[in-house]
Amino acid sequence: MCRADLAPGSGKPVIDKLGIGSFCATDLELLLRLRSIQNIVLPEMTTDVCVHTAMRQANDRGFECLLLEVCCGATDRGSHDHAIKMNKKQGGVFGAASESAAFIGASVPPI
Repeated sequence: MCRADLAPGSGKPVIDKLGIGSFCATDLELLLRLRSIQNIVLPEMTTDVCVHTAMRQANDRGFECLLLEVCCGATDRGSHDHAIKMNKKQGGVFGAASESAAFIGASVPPI
């Protein structure tokens, strides 16, 4: 159950994720494309599994991803840190990573 202050606003889409990645057997890609969204921010669990898989799937589909490091987590700190490190290889092979403070300070239009 989602906390009321974190619940999606009225009329906002909700995706029921059936697999590890957010794009597997969902309408996520269609919803993003219909809204002309090209950039995705990933503040979710688990960094080394679901987040990494979602980033790879999004990257394969041509989306640009931003992983917010302190807004993700894993079953242990080492797995989280390794997933962040893997993401930063080769200049961000699957996307970019950032601290949440830098993201919050940026001007981002709502969906």
